Amino acid sequence: MNLAEYMQTTAGCVLYSRDVVDAASPCPAQSPRQAQKQALPLPNFAVKLDNYLRSNLKFRNLQFLVTLDDTRHIGKTAQYLHVSQPAISKTLAAFEEGLNLKLFERSTRGMEPTEAGTCLIRFARKMLSELSSVRDELNDINLGRATRLSLGILPVASFVILPHFIGEIESRMATVSVVVREGTSDMLISMLRSGEVDLVVSNLTQKVSGCEFEKRLLYKDPVVVVVRKDHPLADKPDVTWQDVSHYAMVLPPVFASTRPAIEEFLMRHDVRISRSHVESLSILTNIGVICSSNSAGFLSKQLADYFSRNDSVTILPLSIDLTIDVGLVWLRERKFTPAQKSGIELFSHLQFGASGQPP
Repeated sequence: MNLAEYMQTTAGCVLYSRDVVDAASPCPAQSPRQAQKQALPLPNFAVKLDNYLRSNLKFRNLQFLVTLDDTRHIGKTAQYLHVSQPAISKTLAAFEEGLNLKLFERSTRGMEPTEAGTCLIRFARKMLSELSSVRDELNDINLGRATRLSLGILPVASFVILPHFIGEIESRMATVSVVVREGTSDMLISMLRSGEVDLVVSNLTQKVSGCEFEKRLLYKDPVVVVVRKDHPLADKPDVTWQDVSHYAMVLPPVFASTRPAIEEFLMRHDVRISRSHVESLSILTNIGVICSSNSAGFLSKQLADYFSRNDSVTILPLSIDLTIDVGLVWLRERKFTPAQKSGIELFSHLQFGASGQPP
């Protein structure tokens, strides 16, 4: 199948119209002539461009563009692709004529891509990379190998859980590649539903309690308050919440699942969140701000213990009635590949203590 056929088979039923279409309603089968009558016409150039790309663009065109961009020389491109120089020049001229766009310009440095050429080359590189990945994965499937596992994970969990999990993957399934995506619990569950990730290590909130999910508790991780090592509160005896209220804070964003619980806890203890505060999911950002300012930060205990052992932060002796239930989540009805099944089994065999540390 060439690229034009691929685009046609994946295009679905698309109407170039400003009308709002009910996404839940089925798209009726239409002939091209019927669709053309009902759809509002695009500008003339866009229509011609769309028709040309669907009818003429092939993978060998993409390879040609990438090679010319790499070599910046017609002769070297011809040599690499095992064709004549006139053939390369003719291909480029025909391509530019069909698109009605200039893709390359001659300069003292060779063939320089234009803005349109740069755009198309970026797309070409992505498509060729995807094609290579598909080829390798299909070959592995044909040989009966476990192949790819896509994992979504909370930043606080990735710091300790992920290294042990990857270590087990490498020792037991050397042919598996692992793709990791970080995000909030809401973001991860959304990616799980859309198929962007296969498994999720997330906060087991009410949002993952539906019948569509399978879940498994991995560990419970308390939330603690930390400051830098030489912070005024670091050596203060009998630190209170009122002491903390005099300093700026480093907090999870408002859309993070732990933020409402932290705010509710602070309200119960009459602690006001300063206007001067930082909201971030980034571990490095949070630690950097805490270590370079007088801010007090809320971290999971596993992270706080790690940076405390490295003499970066001090954990304040304050009691917080807040625990993060970290667990593995997957979709119950999804059919899994051998690699994905093995991933679930490995997580089941990994044992974590109260703060996420292996025993």
